Amino acid sequence: MATKWILKYALAAVLVAIVVIGIVLYTNPTSLKPSQTSAATSFLVMLTDPPIVPTGTTMLNLTYTNVTLHVAYTNGTAEWLPATNASGTVDLFSLINFSQTIVSTTIPNDTTVDRIQFTIAGVQAVVNGTMYNVTTLSNTLVMSIANSQVNQTLSGVLIDFNPTLVQIQATDANGTLVDYYVLVPSATAVVVTSLSREQIKVGTIVELGQNDREKLVRVVEEFSNNLTIASASLSVDGNVTSLNVTLVNNGNVTFRIFGLTLHGEFNATRTWDDDYRMGEMIRGVFVERIHPDTIPFKVNGSSLTPIFGIDDDDMDSSPLTLAPGQNATLSFSCVIELQPNMGFVKGPAMVVTPIVGDNYTVRLMGQGFQTFSVTATG
Repeated sequence: MATKWILKYALAAVLVAIVVIGIVLYTNPTSLKPSQTSAATSFLVMLTDPPIVPTGTTMLNLTYTNVTLHVAYTNGTAEWLPATNASGTVDLFSLINFSQTIVSTTIPNDTTVDRIQFTIAGVQAVVNGTMYNVTTLSNTLVMSIANSQVNQTLSGVLIDFNPTLVQIQATDANGTLVDYYVLVPSATAVVVTSLSREQIKVGTIVELGQNDREKLVRVVEEFSNNLTIASASLSVDGNVTSLNVTLVNNGNVTFRIFGLTLHGEFNATRTWDDDYRMGEMIRGVFVERIHPDTIPFKVNGSSLTPIFGIDDDDMDSSPLTLAPGQNATLSFSCVIELQPNMGFVKGPAMVVTPIVGDNYTVRLMGQGFQTFSVTATG
């Protein structure tokens, strides 16, 4: 008798389950479809670095943090994914013709990693035996990634971090030569494959393969052809310098410009009034013995701001974002001067002006590396 009741209850339970499943399928026919999740892919971030540095530089250390990847999924959505344990310090001198793994993470397979971002937390340089804290022209770098489809079991992004260490010299109130430094970054990135399992370990340094070298060269050439300096003008009116640089994006990706440098020879003067130098009264115009040959400019929207490496971290800075087909003009029109509250500069400000009739080179810093020649007019 008990067996019959058990069979009846079991049959009833089966019927109830069938009814419930039928209702679920009717109201949500996709609920029982198989999962669409993709397998995880090991993904590395590697850094290579041919730096441009002044003579006598023996160390250039960069501390990075907050590495994030912009991942686009097959369903059309996208998000920024922060990498875990994404901080550390690298010796940029050790990465000439080599790459170093700075991040090891996983992302879904068959996705696209089209942008990468990281923060420069600090830079130190040793020049002629002296260590200097270096000011960076931009503390945050955002780069588009070429060939960014990820479909390998082991792949990564190779960042060609090609910074220029700018040395700026001046004399203090006692006529003593003082050096300070600004790091002007320029970077491109490309997805690479054919990696070894050893490279998954953060800190691994390997020699850069010929195939990866060629990829980086092609990306730099492509970016240089797509983002161009269409025109530039440089003029001097008394102590006021005016610089205008027009950019055009002829490519199909968005470019970000962090700043530029102006290279050439400049006049540097200070007007002294009831002040002392070397213990003697100085009046009138004193011509500095040291003339800078590079002036870095930060980008803040479409405005340019000269920086000199001391007390510049609080200056406004917002990279210019240039979408495909867009053009923009970066402008500066003011007095270029080292203020007396900038640590070593005592007394009145040192005014810097281009020399009328001289030729100067504008170097654009951001993604890629573009140059343009301009003559200073009066």
